[in-house]
Amino acid sequence: MFRYWIVFSLLFSWNSAFAVEVSDLYTAKVALNSQTQRDQSSALKAALKAVLVKIAGDEKVLSNAFIKNEVQHYSKYLTQFNYLTDNGVNNLVASFDENKINQLFFQENLPLWGKLRPLVLFWVVTEDGLKRRIISETDESPLHDEISALATEKGLPVILPLMDLTDTQNIQIPDLWGRFIDPIKLASQRYTPESVVIIRVSKNAIFTTDEEPTTNCDLLCKQSAISIDWHIVTTQSDKVETGNQYKGVDELVLMKTVMSDITTHISQRYSLTTETDHDLIIDVANVDSLAQYVDVTQFLDKLSVISSFKLIKAQGNNRRFQLTLMGSADTLFASLKLNNKLKQYVDPLLGQNADDIPVFFWGTE
Repeated sequence: MFRYWIVFSLLFSWNSAFAVEVSDLYTAKVALNSQTQRDQSSALKAALKAVLVKIAGDEKVLSNAFIKNEVQHYSKYLTQFNYLTDNGVNNLVASFDENKINQLFFQENLPLWGKLRPLVLFWVVTEDGLKRRIISETDESPLHDEISALATEKGLPVILPLMDLTDTQNIQIPDLWGRFIDPIKLASQRYTPESVVIIRVSKNAIFTTDEEPTTNCDLLCKQSAISIDWHIVTTQSDKVETGNQYKGVDELVLMKTVMSDITTHISQRYSLTTETDHDLIIDVANVDSLAQYVDVTQFLDKLSVISSFKLIKAQGNNRRFQLTLMGSADTLFASLKLNNKLKQYVDPLLGQNADDIPVFFWGTE
């Protein structure tokens, strides 16, 4: 239901990049073999690992020595759990304490990805022999279901195209397969994503003698393979960034690796660096009432990238704030572009000097 709500909402949000506040970041659902104490304990550990990966945006968080140890003591962070049967599969759903998890990240100086996350549009093209097709939002296929499940698992807001008349008029399969930026950006505009990902899935790949598939395969199947590669472009750039390419015999297994790559790539732009605080001074130039000042301060207080702030100057309608950031100024600017509340002003003739104080306007369209 959540994915279809995104489709409905974004069709009425054409003017700016779309952000989604992701819920249930501190909850995970994992398969459960049985309700014995041993299997329950294993499932709860797996659920905590899943939550940690969602918060970090990167599976490397699980290689941290202290994190490994804390997973064994999952009960310190557990708030509740229950059992759920879904399509005949027994699952355990566990929730963990948000403050304790966040404190764990701060303690270990680990990057932390907040709840406000960018909407990512996936253009997925599959190739089987001479036939190519685009996976749409309403597609009924294991690959579609896997992408949807992985997006939820990673805490990444993903939308697939509707592939209605508008889409089919704006873009053709060769545009996507060839990664031609102009038609891709044109067709993507209606979805107002922050980033666009092009994924190509080919069942026509062949292993060479020095290649090994990423999934187990006997000698009889090493002659042919499935190949998946991905590329990404942000709405602020015409540059197409090339990701990795993987070969194997199971497209769903390969897609898990691809999704991990993409999530890590995107999270690195928005994650908070808990290791070092940075100070930044900004001006908000159109604060003309006490009520508006309160709105601005409440907004700054809710931004997870800002650990603290204070008003240091008030002159006319201008308010100057000193911010203490958990990370870089670029992380703050990237986060601000997701919500459209505080817009930076840059003189088109003079540009923005690195030594200048950034100027923002509140609540402008």
